[in-house]
Amino acid sequence: MAKKKQREREERYRRHGVERPESPQREIKAAHPDDAPAKGKGKSGSKSRSSAPRGRKPVPYPTLRRSLIRAPIFGLMWFAISRFLLSGASRTINEDLTQAVILTAAMIPLLYFADKVTYTLAKRRDQPVGEPGPDGWLGFKR
Repeated sequence: MAKKKQREREERYRRHGVERPESPQREIKAAHPDDAPAKGKGKSGSKSRSSAPRGRKPVPYPTLRRSLIRAPIFGLMWFAISRFLLSGASRTINEDLTQAVILTAAMIPLLYFADKVTYTLAKRRDQPVGEPGPDGWLGFKR
């Protein structure tokens, strides 16, 4: 029976999709398959553990189009929050709207940069990434 610490380590490996490090004893057993115990003595119906990564959606290539779509959503949410939760009776709708427009304009390059960092990190970690389209970083169809 596995100890608590061993069970927790195995659970961490499964949760994060990390392959287990090979121990010298396993390498020796793999080198001599004729010494391996006979199959069929384990639990019946047990699932085999696969070290293959789970199916993940590829990280999309960063485009300005995606940032231009997300920024107004953020702006609308900010306007609603500032108008109904944060502003007092002394502020007008125009002031809240101006603030939301300025923050929306500031969010466009920030969202693009965040997408670019995410894409670069996924590429470094050998995770699935989307290929750039024919229009490159703009993402608009010609």
